[in-house]
Amino acid sequence: MDSNCTVEGQSLVAFNAQPFPSYPETEWIFFYSAKAAAYFQDGLQQLGQAWPVNTKIAAMGAGTAQWLQDHKIKVQFVGTGVPEEACQQFLDQSIGKSVLFPQALHSKKSIEKLAGNQIQAFPLIVYQNRMKEDFDLIPADVLTFTSPLNAQAYYKRYPESNQQAIVAIGHTTRLALEAMGQKVMEVAKAPYESSLAQAVLRCLW
Repeated sequence: MDSNCTVEGQSLVAFNAQPFPSYPETEWIFFYSAKAAAYFQDGLQQLGQAWPVNTKIAAMGAGTAQWLQDHKIKVQFVGTGVPEEACQQFLDQSIGKSVLFPQALHSKKSIEKLAGNQIQAFPLIVYQNRMKEDFDLIPADVLTFTSPLNAQAYYKRYPESNQQAIVAIGHTTRLALEAMGQKVMEVAKAPYESSLAQAVLRCLW
């Protein structure tokens, strides 16, 4: 591997909190991401409220679960991060139950859509996410994407592919890239920065 690699990291998505005046009481709260959990917590603080103590907590994947556990929040369900798998596993515990989904304005709502009427879903927008348009990136041999919206922003700004190796942090991002006609070379084995770095290194070796 070339030891003279240059790394540039830049988020192509802007985030802003979306205050919520209230939220419905449900049997479960399902978090798609650590960011959704963080913004939900911020919203509770703005309301002067604590985390609901009688509500079970679910996380889409290990990264989200880790954030919750680091903040002393008990997690009763941890999915694989793959929507189809996570949904089926979650339904084994939640079918017929009410579920709150704190999420981004442009959430893909994958679990809600897959579960359909098997659960009572209550979406709650807790933050806004929008693509940045004014950015410049260095030409790169390897592109890494941590969300579908980041990928959409990049290819809107740079529509012509230069045949770079493409790395995705997870299954959802990989599917979004493939839907845009991009071939993903590597997918991180876990939704962590260390796993993403290993996937990049595999492209360079």
